[in-house]
Amino acid sequence: MTNCSNCGCTEFVSHAIVWPELRDAWQLSKAEAAYIDDQQGRICRTCEASLRGVALGNAIRRAVGTDHTLREFALEPRAKALRILDINGAHAISSSLATLPGYVRGDHPSVDLHALPYADDTFDLVIHSDTLEHIERPIRGLEECRRVLTAGGHLCFTVPVIVGRLSRSRAGLPPSYHGRPGDGAHDYLVHTEFGADAWTYLFQAGFTDIAMTQVEYPAATAFTAHKPTTSHAASPNPADSIDAGRDAVGAVYDQDGLRSVHNHEFMDDPEFRKAYARGIAAVGADYRWHWRVHVGLWAAACAAKLAGDFVECGVNRGFLSSAIMDFLDWDRTGKTFYLLDTFSGLDDRHVSAAERNDGILDRNAQALASGFYTTDVEAVRRNFAQWRNVRIIPGTIPATLSTIDARSIAFLHLDLNCSPPEVAAIEALWDRISPGGLILLDDYAYDGYRSQKLGMDGFAAAKNVVIVSLPTGQGLIVKPPR
Repeated sequence: MTNCSNCGCTEFVSHAIVWPELRDAWQLSKAEAAYIDDQQGRICRTCEASLRGVALGNAIRRAVGTDHTLREFALEPRAKALRILDINGAHAISSSLATLPGYVRGDHPSVDLHALPYADDTFDLVIHSDTLEHIERPIRGLEECRRVLTAGGHLCFTVPVIVGRLSRSRAGLPPSYHGRPGDGAHDYLVHTEFGADAWTYLFQAGFTDIAMTQVEYPAATAFTAHKPTTSHAASPNPADSIDAGRDAVGAVYDQDGLRSVHNHEFMDDPEFRKAYARGIAAVGADYRWHWRVHVGLWAAACAAKLAGDFVECGVNRGFLSSAIMDFLDWDRTGKTFYLLDTFSGLDDRHVSAAERNDGILDRNAQALASGFYTTDVEAVRRNFAQWRNVRIIPGTIPATLSTIDARSIAFLHLDLNCSPPEVAAIEALWDRISPGGLILLDDYAYDGYRSQKLGMDGFAAAKNVVIVSLPTGQGLIVKPPR
């Protein structure tokens, strides 16, 4: 049974695709025409992805390292960090990825695949579906895809493959077109008929690491080419020779929307690695939040020296709070950690009009359906059961804020993905935050969360405090002395 890689549905409907003129032009046997009908004419009943699209989706899932459907993956924080070039689109697959902030659509021939109008090393993922056969110089097109990929990036694509023959150019043959029967548009003109040796075009384009993904062989094949990771040396600096420990400085970090060639040796620190691993254990996945967690651990360590308890509004499964408690050896601090969440997604009574217009409720429904937002508060309780002085408070903010009975607060983390409850939380708790206390705003500068930034900016202006906008997407407030 085939599962749709885009939405997970197992029901497909079939339509005949190959028309007589195309069958004759390609000299297709009855069996070959039948599996091409399957490739493009068997459609997911839910999202309308074809088997070709399912193969492409599986190739993308392998490239990004997820077992989730593409719709589910697009809701994950790490998906928001990807820079994606989609050439010509692939219907349902493109629809799932198009919501991501780093998604770029370019259609050939307006965007010429022979000479892509993008800088080197721009995209983490390049995709196209049944496009290369319409390019006069397919190897040149693949070279361009390789050029615009970042080190470590992937090209995922499909071409219609006749598995029992070798590829051939249609130069000198009567014109053959894909698309609707009788449609002679130039961009439907076929220049290459791909056969079982289609993978060799990738090697000729300079790729050295390729894979193929099949769905119901021989119906649908997708190709993946990986651009190897390279390290970029830091600019020469006479001071580098003084400290041999800086040899690693300059290696590229490129995760969670942050690309940096600066020092990130903290990732090798045993205490950081242990705490980060505890965060992964809490949620069952690596969100690639290394720098965000690094900032959170620093803020928590500073706050641990102050009077007051810790509060997190928007705990979900507890990635950051679990890492903090492991890092600080929580039971030795003598503090209480208050962990608040609806554990049922966003409360639509506390969503701003701007956020509604931006589709926040649809994203909320998708996050709940995919399981990214947990509704299992008992599982959250089990995660934190190893520590004392933890209070898990289910319910809607601001109603639950009155249950925080801390006299003073040293650390406040706001990650509610919605502006009104975040502003309500900081307004309600501000007077109890200790002088020098740290307020960490998870999405303050993150792309796609403009309403939260504006809400916090308004609060900061009213209190005459400054929010530091961090390249991790976070915001940071240090409460000034009275």
